[in-house]
Amino acid sequence: MKTVTDAGDAAGTPQIFTRNTGEIMVESGNPKHIESVKDLADDKIKVAVCAPEVPCGAVAQEIFKNAGVTVKPVSGETNVGGVVTKVTLGEVDAGIVYVTDVKENAAKSSGVTIPADQNAITDYPIVQIKHAPSATAAKVFISYVLGPDGQKVLASFGFMPPG
Repeated sequence: MKTVTDAGDAAGTPQIFTRNTGEIMVESGNPKHIESVKDLADDKIKVAVCAPEVPCGAVAQEIFKNAGVTVKPVSGETNVGGVVTKVTLGEVDAGIVYVTDVKENAAKSSGVTIPADQNAITDYPIVQIKHAPSATAAKVFISYVLGPDGQKVLASFGFMPPG
């Protein structure tokens, strides 16, 4: 969104339309019995995270800081899909991903909830683009996403409401 607003391409003010939060993804059944962020600091636990410059990596770093732990990941992925793949293929024992990723991959993984005081929240903004090919369609879509029906769809995928 910063790219859009810095370029002056936003038609209006961006609004937060949904939020997401971190969760520990583990192999199905949690064979390593990981129960908390603190467990990820154990050198015997292989952990994957996103690289720090990637949004999911920034979330992981904030979670580790909030939990007061030092985690030495064995992998720093370029996106959250890379972390999901490492966990679901059994290449690592755990990874920090978003709640929505755990929900989407429930058939191949399990999740360990991170307490709110240790967790990090990611906000997702939306705004109409100036000179959009169809300003009317953009307005209708934004209205839908911000409205009760759109919010219900987002919640079904594990997203949180915007505020």
